[in-house]
Amino acid sequence: RMPGIDRCEQRKATRAKLVEAALSLFSTSGYEHATVDDISREAGYSKGAYYFHFSTKDDILLELLRMWTESRTAALGPDEGASRLTAEELRETLAGFFSYVESPRWPAVLLEFWSQAVRNTEVSKRLTASYALWRKRLTSAFAAAAADGLRVESAEESAAVVLAAHDGYAVQLAIGSPGGRAMTPQELVDSSVHPLETAAAAPARRAIAQ
Repeated sequence: RMPGIDRCEQRKATRAKLVEAALSLFSTSGYEHATVDDISREAGYSKGAYYFHFSTKDDILLELLRMWTESRTAALGPDEGASRLTAEELRETLAGFFSYVESPRWPAVLLEFWSQAVRNTEVSKRLTASYALWRKRLTSAFAAAAADGLRVESAEESAAVVLAAHDGYAVQLAIGSPGGRAMTPQELVDSSVHPLETAAAAPARRAIAQ
């Protein structure tokens, strides 16, 4: 193998370890308390290695923000697919959007994103853009599911409710569920969508009863 390729892969691996270290520290110590020294030490590198890849501590926070927003966008599927979802496919999509089973440290870091958005305009801008994209894609998904038989009063309002449910669920996962067990993603979907399905079926049941 070419030495240049080896160096390139080694740099990618170093960067990935630094990002993983930041994810771990921000989820436990918080962004404000974790230092560049801490991140470097956690990753097993010198501070010089950190500054080879990132200019500031903000830079690695923005990298984590990019990774998180892209993962949530991917969970919603392709933009063109949202307008063709059936009611059942919508349920599956929402469960994937809510789920952090494979990446349990992200909810705590999400709290850090929100906190930093108050004072960091770049974080705020990127969060705002991502939530706008998700709202648009979810609105299309609910509209498509409504065409498939799901009763939806307002696709846009349903999308807003899903985003609020996601954020509330993420907080529960981050701090624990005071007074009880946190819901599973599927239970959260059921509590959001099942009442709509029940309401949609009610007129039919009344017609049969008559």
